[in-house]
Amino acid sequence: MTQVSTAYEVYQFMSAKNILVAFTGHFDHLVTTSLLRNIKNKLKDLQSITGIDKKVYNILVESIENISKYSSKNTKHNIAMLLLCKGEKNFTIITGNHVLNKDVPALKERLDKVIKLGQEDLKKLYREQMLSKRTDENSAGLGIIDIAIKSKNQIKYDFKPLNEQTSFYLFQTEINIQK
Repeated sequence: MTQVSTAYEVYQFMSAKNILVAFTGHFDHLVTTSLLRNIKNKLKDLQSITGIDKKVYNILVESIENISKYSSKNTKHNIAMLLLCKGEKNFTIITGNHVLNKDVPALKERLDKVIKLGQEDLKKLYREQMLSKRTDENSAGLGIIDIAIKSKNQIKYDFKPLNEQTSFYLFQTEINIQK
């Protein structure tokens, strides 16, 4: 009976937070394609303000790509999550995945670099990254820069240590509904 009660508590939480889509598992090609098709249909059904649904969808695609780019390659720890929530004033996208602890400092540095920039500086950095030969060392992450531009830099992140080797990387983006 505990599982039934827990399932109902999850349902209540998801309803209270207006969670439109919640997924946890492996983000392989088939799952990603199916998930994105489902999300595209949900966004159409909401009849949101013109352009907002496309912006949310594009940020979702970049967020899912970030899961694969920054995930631990350890198959035991490549389970990830995606949440899409709709509030009165914004959509919220939250992704989470396992990362190697040794990769956390460089990722934090990239994220902090992007978060501190204004829109014009973000666009400039994006253009520079597109025109340069990018390596892991000099890249701020085009996907993260693109998300920052499209969301007006409403990004938050956190790393939850799991053990000596891995942490759980949480990445949140908000997209305002009203222009």
